[in-house]
Amino acid sequence: MIFILKIEKLNFHINNNNILKEIDYTFYNGELVAILGANGSGKSTLLKVIAGYLKKTNGDIYIDNFNLDEITVEKKAQFISYLPQSPNKELRFLTKDFIKLGRIPHLKNHFVGFDENDETVVNNIIAKLNLTTFSNRFINELSGGEFQRVLLARAFAQDCDILMLDEPTSALDINHSLEFLRYLKSEVVEKRRVGIIVLHDINLATLFCDKIILLKEGKIKYAGNPKEIIKEEILEEIYNYKPKILKSGDNIYVVPEMEEL
Repeated sequence: MIFILKIEKLNFHINNNNILKEIDYTFYNGELVAILGANGSGKSTLLKVIAGYLKKTNGDIYIDNFNLDEITVEKKAQFISYLPQSPNKELRFLTKDFIKLGRIPHLKNHFVGFDENDETVVNNIIAKLNLTTFSNRFINELSGGEFQRVLLARAFAQDCDILMLDEPTSALDINHSLEFLRYLKSEVVEKRRVGIIVLHDINLATLFCDKIILLKEGKIKYAGNPKEIIKEEILEEIYNYKPKILKSGDNIYVVPEMEEL
């Protein structure tokens, strides 16, 4: 079954400042898509507009044949799970209870609360992401890496067709970044979800993502698979910096171009 998130002629302005300009793109289920670009290019803003945290100026966003403008906030939460860049971890929640919040859009009865199925879903996710050892600790006691895994677990618990994550690996070391992205990739592929992730690390994007979108000044300048668009001249245009591209088998890597001392 093909499930899509389609964006047409999307614009977002603040005080006559064009932040997003004529964004056109179709995301397909089963694919993990990275959004890359220099600081201020509109990456995080694009996710916030799709999620409804910011109100678009004009354009349309469709989930399959449904226009998001015609869907209630409650219904939208059943379709879209959004992990922001700087979530609040100071709340006094036990880890398991925090993950369980992802089930709220699926509550059959808000007066009764969570049922046995919700408990099963949360317990399975805790086991899958190896969170059992700190599931009964408060989230404000967790390390940055542990909390990022808990956020991913809550996103999985929400059981949405669309997963959107804004720089989820920024607080993680390389080992936990790889582990995090493996979990995310497997979830997108196995459950046939739409996966959208904002990253700064180009190499992580090329390793895990099926497609890459390159933004510059609020516009999509390039979009395609990593081999098509991760090229020295393209990256120089996007970042105003010329890197060096290395190839090893089917993999490509970006390394700094060091000037001679």
